[in-house]
Order: sequence, then structure tokens, then C-alpha cells
Amino acid sequence: MAQGAKTPAGKACTVVGAIIVAITLVLALLMALPSMLGWQQLVVLTGSMEPAIPVGSMVYVQPTDSATLAQGDVVTYVANGSEVTHRVEANNATEGQLTTKGDANEQADPLPVPYSAVVGKVAFSVPVLGDLLGFFGGTMGKIYLVAFGACGLMLAILGGRLRKPAPSA
Repeated sequence: MAQGAKTPAGKACTVVGAIIVAITLVLALLMALPSMLGWQQLVVLTGSMEPAIPVGSMVYVQPTDSATLAQGDVVTYVANGSEVTHRVEANNATEGQLTTKGDANEQADPLPVPYSAVVGKVAFSVPVLGDLLGFFGGTMGKIYLVAFGACGLMLAILGGRLRKPAPSA
């Protein structure tokens, strides 16, 4: 028995379903891939690096040898139990410490950053992604992400089944 061609609704369901599945896979990869590479991903919570790195951005931090950091590099380090992302103003290799400053701050940070506190160098940042992945990183967000992907898959399957009846001979 021959099947007819896809209906316009079937084509639309297939396309929308495929887009939803693709978005779900990209979000899942953005959450999982950095840790597989040994990188950390952190959400920017303050405006100290604006406009270069706005609040709500996701920064991807790769481990690096602190002695190789140069003026202008953006680094993440631990200070008082919190991760801070600021720009290197100077690298004092003989003392094993960095002078850092947030782009939006008028003065350099008051305390030097010892090499031992450096998490790594910021490889890149993506505005807004931190807020988005921050939500999807939680338990409820992961449930929503799986449900979102499942809906996309069901739409794609439905689109494949919505066909016009085959013309009779």
C-alpha cells in the first residue's frame, strides 16, 4: 500500500521537532563538553568585567600555567572562597603573583593573586548563556530539558506520520 506525500502540517511538525531536538542537544553539549575537556564553566554574577563580559554570561575557563599569563589575559581565581574573573594587569613571576583588575573598576584589586589561587585563563565567554545554563543545570532544569527534547522528538515523529492519503488507482 503506497503512502501519500507529507502534509504541510507534517512538514512543519518535522521541522519544528528537529529544531527543538537540535537546541536540546546543543544545550546539553554546552553543559557537558567543557568538563570533559577539563575546563570549568562559571556564571558571571557581577558587573566588574562589563562591557567585555556582561552579568549573566558564561565563562569557559581552561587550566593554564600562571607563569605564562600576560597583561590583558582574563583569568579566574579564588578569593575568600569565591571565584573572581578579572583581567591581568601585571604578572610578577619572581613573587609568583598577579595584579588583577575588573574592567569596570577604577583601580586594581587591592590584594595580589598568588599563582596557587588561579583557576585558569578564560578561553571565551558567551553573554546570557550563564543565566540559561544556570537554570538548566539544576534538577528541575534538567527535567525540563529532557521533556523539551522529548517533545521535539515526538513532533518530528508526528510530522513523519502526517501524510495525505495515496491517490487511488
